[in-house]
Amino acid sequence: MMRIETVDLHHQVLTAWASYRSTLAEAPAVVTFDHHTDTLPAFGRAAADEAERRKWIAAVDFREPAAVKAAISRLCHDEHLDLAVKAGIASRSIVVAHADHPGCADSRIQVTADASWPDLNLLLNDPDRFRPLADRVFEEEWLAARLAAAGFIPEEHPGFIFDLDLDYVLTEKALRPDRPGLLRRLLANAGLITLSREDDWLRLLRIDPVTPDSLIRQLMQTVSGEITEPVRRTCNGF
Repeated sequence: MMRIETVDLHHQVLTAWASYRSTLAEAPAVVTFDHHTDTLPAFGRAAADEAERRKWIAAVDFREPAAVKAAISRLCHDEHLDLAVKAGIASRSIVVAHADHPGCADSRIQVTADASWPDLNLLLNDPDRFRPLADRVFEEEWLAARLAAAGFIPEEHPGFIFDLDLDYVLTEKALRPDRPGLLRRLLANAGLITLSREDDWLRLLRIDPVTPDSLIRQLMQTVSGEITEPVRRTCNGF
């Protein structure tokens, strides 16, 4: 039975990722769908200097829930992907984002974005202008181009982590693509699905009045019969 878990804030997915990693012989790949790229250096804003930052990274043992919990408490937004690859929780991270922005220099993190996506201020001020872009973010042709740019074929990475920040899904149609074949292939080959509610960002960016709960229901309809009801995680809970 497919495992799916939800969290409030994106970096909190590390709890589920570390737990899943502990069951595997090798670290899985992660494919993240997100409005943002989330590629800032782990602990870059909390650590006093680079030496402390490296010390905190080295202290993260994915087999130890307490160590993961402590790491999450120190993380700021957009830093969890860097920690995941450096701590051996993930082998690589592919981020399908609305736009590419500078982040950490780790070659194991790759961002693939559509160059036509608008600047945030334009999106906020004239959202209907960008509805066609937002509607197609899981359409087969568009999604195939993003994955091809990253060199990712779902069947070659069985058991990977499918990670969705819900601020990636801004319209009612986005999770109901006309051609859902590639989305279904991704979900069928994933070993874990994680969803980040990100209520504030979704409320800010959405074009239609979608909510985290409505989007979760839509996703589960897409893979009807393949996954269980979501398990809600609290902030740092195990």
